[in-house]
Amino acid sequence: MFGKTVLKWIMLASNFVAVLFMLLTLIGTKVSPDTFIFPSYFALFYPFILILNIGFVIFWLLARKWFFLLSLSLLLFSSAEINETFPVHFGKKSSISSSNKTIHLLTYNTMACGMLVKHTRKKPNKVIQYILDSNADIVCLQEFTVSTKKEYLTHADMMRIFRKYPYKHIQYKQKNVLGWGGVATFSMFPIVNKQRIYYPSGFNISIFSDIQVDGKTIRVVNNHLESNKITENDKKLTIKLKEDFDTEKLSGLTMHFTRKLGSAYKMRATQADEVAKVIAASPYKVIVCGDFNDVPASYAYTTVKGKLNDAFEETGTGLGWTFNDRFYHFRIDYVLYDSTAFTPVKYLVDKVNYSDHYPVLCQLKMK
Repeated sequence: MFGKTVLKWIMLASNFVAVLFMLLTLIGTKVSPDTFIFPSYFALFYPFILILNIGFVIFWLLARKWFFLLSLSLLLFSSAEINETFPVHFGKKSSISSSNKTIHLLTYNTMACGMLVKHTRKKPNKVIQYILDSNADIVCLQEFTVSTKKEYLTHADMMRIFRKYPYKHIQYKQKNVLGWGGVATFSMFPIVNKQRIYYPSGFNISIFSDIQVDGKTIRVVNNHLESNKITENDKKLTIKLKEDFDTEKLSGLTMHFTRKLGSAYKMRATQADEVAKVIAASPYKVIVCGDFNDVPASYAYTTVKGKLNDAFEETGTGLGWTFNDRFYHFRIDYVLYDSTAFTPVKYLVDKVNYSDHYPVLCQLKMK
């Protein structure tokens, strides 16, 4: 009897911790990291926190205790965040009339355009070839990089390679060791206005392009929000800790990652605020895409999304990972849209290993 009582109180205390973690995650989606940074870290672990709370609901139901209400009430309250993180869809959605214009869109973080490998017919650059083969109407690229050295991909190479797209909006941000890096939007439809969204960052950048499609103007916002700057050396430190674990090393590694992530969270918060202002002020219907470098249960995602719909949330199932790394897997690349103007027809995270991100293909029908 005593053992059962102890177990009950241990499980109840653990349940309170799980509930607290979920509450902190939800706070982090609404409160800017500039104001309160601590809740932001829990977003990375939201799927595990979610599973933990579901487990406690099942445990208390089997134990026939009312404590299941602790996690269940919070799960119901956070149904929107759950659906953003882990949507579930069975069967196909009905689409609107086939007479409406369908826009085929590709968003892709290219990992410096496939590390600037030259693209030829005999030896194609896999990233470049994938983009060309996608036949997308609008292509939004992040880490669009060109070299000043002729043995690598140059700006002139890119203009020649993507000549099938008559309209281009390219914005370079900074010269780095590889060359000039930035973002690019290519379009089969006329681009009538090109603007950069100004926010603080040494490397990352957002732009918007006003594009005419069948007589209607839409605004496409292409984002590459602040990177977490997790290096290969950082990943090696994680492996070393796993192989030779001790609490002092764990503490040091935790502080190291906390500093890196904390700085990036604050930068992304400011950037997300500026992008959200552009979306709110747009005189046209909006499509927002790109690499947000943050998960759905985050301030950056929630702020940029605002009243827009998430194409994966509306059509996909599961976690939909887009960041393709052997150590870390997250959904950080998105296609968001104004539901009054567009209906998602198809959404695909194409699991090809040409970059550290998977390309995202989306078909949107104009209403």
